[in-house]
Amino acid sequence: MRNLLLALAASVSFLSNAVAADPVVFHTAHFQDDIVISLGVVSNHAAERLGYDFDVTISLSQKHAASDDIYRDPARHKALVKCGDPAKVYVRGIDYPIPTSGAVNGADWKDDLWRAVCTPPVS
Repeated sequence: MRNLLLALAASVSFLSNAVAADPVVFHTAHFQDDIVISLGVVSNHAAERLGYDFDVTISLSQKHAASDDIYRDPARHKALVKCGDPAKVYVRGIDYPIPTSGAVNGADWKDDLWRAVCTPPVS
């Protein structure tokens, strides 16, 4: 599962218009060997590609809970997000449909990315 998440994360990209010093974490996955992988939005801006709303840049970090050792992937990963119907996230040549009603947070990192970019914060 971790390898799948890493592979998917390596093909992706996200929440402020400027490059953020610390990414806004939108998805965290916990694994049995005390590894925690976090995906964060580094930046997002209006999409240049027709049919999408946002170009997103994503970061990936891995933390070992027992030792607090942190690895931050130096690469930045790209994704495109469409908020309206049909909602979708585009990663490495594939459009992933996003269920916008009745979906549970944390079900999939692409769902969480869409929510982080497309849903306004509630105060």
